[in-house]
Amino acid sequence: MQQESVKYRSTTTLNVRESPTPSSKVLGRLKSGDVIEKIGESEDGKWIKLLFNGVEAWSSARYLAKVPYIPPPGEDFPWMAIAEREKGVREIPGSGNEPRVLKYLQSITNLSRSAASRDETPWCSAFVNWCLEQAGYERTKHAAATSWRDWGQAVDTPRRGCIVVFKREGGGHVGFYIGETETHIKVLGGNQQNVETKIFEVSEKYYPKSELLGYRIPK
Repeated sequence: MQQESVKYRSTTTLNVRESPTPSSKVLGRLKSGDVIEKIGESEDGKWIKLLFNGVEAWSSARYLAKVPYIPPPGEDFPWMAIAEREKGVREIPGSGNEPRVLKYLQSITNLSRSAASRDETPWCSAFVNWCLEQAGYERTKHAAATSWRDWGQAVDTPRRGCIVVFKREGGGHVGFYIGETETHIKVLGGNQQNVETKIFEVSEKYYPKSELLGYRIPK
């Protein structure tokens, strides 16, 4: 598989300089919205190296926003390999807490300290947030599954790994699309109850199409 290029979008009018220092010669300017391909970065990570009119040059990383990589059809989203490796992680019944679930909850910013310290706290959105964070993508940072309804962009036709959002009594559910039958959608996700053990875990599970709210991919 060919390695993906890393691209950035300028968030403002931005100087392009000869070397990674604010006092070096200005070779030109990027306009707000211009997209460049990263070919390197400074040791301190504060400058991005790019090609400008065929010449190696530098711009401040502070004003460059990473453009999310959307893989072509047939290639997995980068977060899928991460999610697959987590399968089998499950809550600890009783007073114990599974450290891995608590790690997922740390990717959420709207939880109280108490909620973030208990693996009984609903964590399907936390799992999706954590996987995207590990893959380097923007995320909702919100505990509510329905927060993903406005993330990225909607797609009508699902593809493996896209984010799928469901409505459910008392809230919702979110995970990664795997496949479907005529009536159900197969999801790789967290906080999914095992029908035999009744324990919530990272697993693959089917959910009714009647509860579907939408499919999302990065914008």
